[in-house]
Amino acid sequence: MKYVLKSDEMKACDNYTISRIGILSMVLMERAALSVVRVLEERNIQFKGKKVLVVSGVGNNGGDGLAIGRLLSPKGAEVTFYLEGNPDKLSKETKAQAEILKNMGFSIQSKYQDAEYDMVVDALFGIGLSREVTGSFREAIDYINRQKMRGAFVCSVDIPSGVCADTGRIFGCAVRADITVSFAFAKRGHLLYPGRACTGELAVRDIGITKEAFGLAAPSGFYYEKEDLRMLLPARCPWGNKGTFGKVLLIAGSRDMSGACLLCGKAVLRAGAGMLKIISPACNREIIQQSLPEALLYTFEEMPEEEAVEEALSWADVVVAGPGMGCTEAAYRLLSCVLANPFHPLVLDADGLNLIAMNGQLRKMAGRREGPLVLTPHPGELMRLLGAGMEEYPAKRENFIRELAKELKAVVVAKDAATMVTEDGREEIYFNTSGNSGMAAAGSGDVLAGIIGGLMAQGMGGFEGACVSVYLHGLAGDEACRQMGPYGMTAGDICESLPVVMKEACEAVNVITGMP
Repeated sequence: MKYVLKSDEMKACDNYTISRIGILSMVLMERAALSVVRVLEERNIQFKGKKVLVVSGVGNNGGDGLAIGRLLSPKGAEVTFYLEGNPDKLSKETKAQAEILKNMGFSIQSKYQDAEYDMVVDALFGIGLSREVTGSFREAIDYINRQKMRGAFVCSVDIPSGVCADTGRIFGCAVRADITVSFAFAKRGHLLYPGRACTGELAVRDIGITKEAFGLAAPSGFYYEKEDLRMLLPARCPWGNKGTFGKVLLIAGSRDMSGACLLCGKAVLRAGAGMLKIISPACNREIIQQSLPEALLYTFEEMPEEEAVEEALSWADVVVAGPGMGCTEAAYRLLSCVLANPFHPLVLDADGLNLIAMNGQLRKMAGRREGPLVLTPHPGELMRLLGAGMEEYPAKRENFIRELAKELKAVVVAKDAATMVTEDGREEIYFNTSGNSGMAAAGSGDVLAGIIGGLMAQGMGGFEGACVSVYLHGLAGDEACRQMGPYGMTAGDICESLPVVMKEACEAVNVITGMP
């Protein structure tokens, strides 16, 4: 697990490291510059004979840039230094870096040259930017981006200039980096769009700011990396049976909507659950039996029999409801039965969410449940649940997610290009880093709901199970994209790729036996 910080959290860590631990700011700056050079060297970027432009601002981010350029020069780079902003407002550390350059015979330009560069180091703004970029600063960003269009490799220092470190929004314009080297911890703006698109490859490097700098307050965000999976996936008991690994009841599908049911059901089993039972209208019986013979099945003609539904609920360890379910009277009755049994861990997806958005009584029942409740809305479903317009979504996304989690005492998996997961009463938010544009396909969300249900059936809690499921879902999408590319992959490909990424995690630790 890695932490994701907001700008004020990072500034507090800086201050603690300097004032309490006693590491000088200039030492941190030098380490930051060295880390950037090392990252570039690790990627086999050649400096000898290359023209490098360093674009610095007057804050400490600019000082990082000046130090980077100084370190690149002895490696054979022809470095041009450019300073944007009022020299009288240079920070103490950046002023010191400028003096070092002067003492070494370098000059710092105040006007751009009509030249083409092989590399541009973007050190214009750091994580403290909080206003629209205008005037000569906007011109500087435009100049960097024009150099990129001409073929220059762009490296941003800590965060691409123009990106909000807290939200990922663009302050009018932003540098489009090939790589961003962030110091100590990732920032939210690296992981949230559109800032994520400007970040390019993200490399986070240690410069001496440690977790001790958090004090008593842990950071408000985190994300996973592949190596975390070996500690997160539920162990497989070697003497277990199909009941040991959990029984999932899936309530899904309607007339002409059998696909969502099948995708979700397959994902439940691919995620490792031992047994699956499906409740669906009789029109789906034949295709389910042919396509998913591993599943138990209860089907009904017009209306489900309450006794049969109650029996299925008493059998299940976890319930997943909603994919392709529709919003008919039969769907309403099914969901009423589920919500009237308040102790099962429940995953509500798709039409399950639409039903509680449409019906106040169902919504109240959902909020009164005692068992874990996981909601998986995409942006449209989220805003319908909250009765708000989509125009409010980009600026207030986190507030909306937390509001829904609090109202329904739930885990909320807010699906998007960068999915976020939160839980009522929990401060930290999970930020997902896996996945790709090929996953923007019908049925992808049904697969995710199935993975969540499958992992929860194996004993994972609602929040942890949701976070791990989102990460696995994205990794499976990345594997499908690797094989097929983003244009032709389908939700079924994501489901079929899930065992591949889980197998890789099993190879890191013997999950089959549960032994290290």
